[in-house]
Amino acid sequence: MLKKILVATDYSPLGNAAVKRAALLATRDQAELQIVHVLPQLSRMDDFFGMLKGVSERMRLGSESIMNEQVALAKRLLVSRCCGQVIEGAASVAISSLVEKHRPDLLVIGAHGCGRLEQIFLGGTVSRILAHATCPLLVIRRDSDCDYQQLLVAVDFSACSERILKNSLALASSASATVVHAYEAPFEGKLRYNGFGKADIEAYAEPTRHSAQRNIDALLADVELVGLELKSRLVHGHPNSVLFEVAEELGADLMAIGHHAGTALEEKVMGSITKLVLYYAPCDVLVAAPKSRGPS
Repeated sequence: MLKKILVATDYSPLGNAAVKRAALLATRDQAELQIVHVLPQLSRMDDFFGMLKGVSERMRLGSESIMNEQVALAKRLLVSRCCGQVIEGAASVAISSLVEKHRPDLLVIGAHGCGRLEQIFLGGTVSRILAHATCPLLVIRRDSDCDYQQLLVAVDFSACSERILKNSLALASSASATVVHAYEAPFEGKLRYNGFGKADIEAYAEPTRHSAQRNIDALLADVELVGLELKSRLVHGHPNSVLFEVAEELGADLMAIGHHAGTALEEKVMGSITKLVLYYAPCDVLVAAPKSRGPS
């Protein structure tokens, strides 16, 4: 159950959708909700805009007015404990500082679309937040008025697989949940690129599939998960494509994944699987940060 939720909005449509989703979760769990909007350093704004006088003051007053509307929205959605705050600074630094100070059970933020510039902004801001986060991060990609219905949990059997599974089940408590693992055998691509057929590759990958099945059975055998109606899927292929295909097939409205940064070169050239999911997922995304404490 969530006790404290922090939501950051830039007042864009998806930023406002993030506030609504956070409010729905806060109402459901009777959690405390804190809404924050981050402005640039206003002391620099008047000089930057030159002849347009009073820009910084107008921005501050406008932001506070919109924040009052966001708090009012949360209260209309029956959030009993809610406050709003407008602060100045770099978004990732300011949000990370608030997470460290208030230690929420969940941080909610809106995505910024799927264009190249939006991806760069989302990737940079979220990556910097995740580097320091101590709670799960929920990235909103859709506006919705109801609780999550279809949950896809991507696991790789690393240390955070159990954490992201439990985090997502606490967040989407009424959803139908499917645990998915995408597998490939070592150097499988070498066989494919050198003309080996599908049957040969599947036979070569069979031991990897058996190992993955044992791992997923062990994961779901956790005493806290026994008795829950959890489905599982093993899918042969690379997670980059497989996860999106399964999400579309299931009609998932929430994907959950751990945060695994790659090497510096991998991050620069192609990005981690987590980043690709954040950029291109057809639904909301829950990410377990490396230092995640999770819902209590």
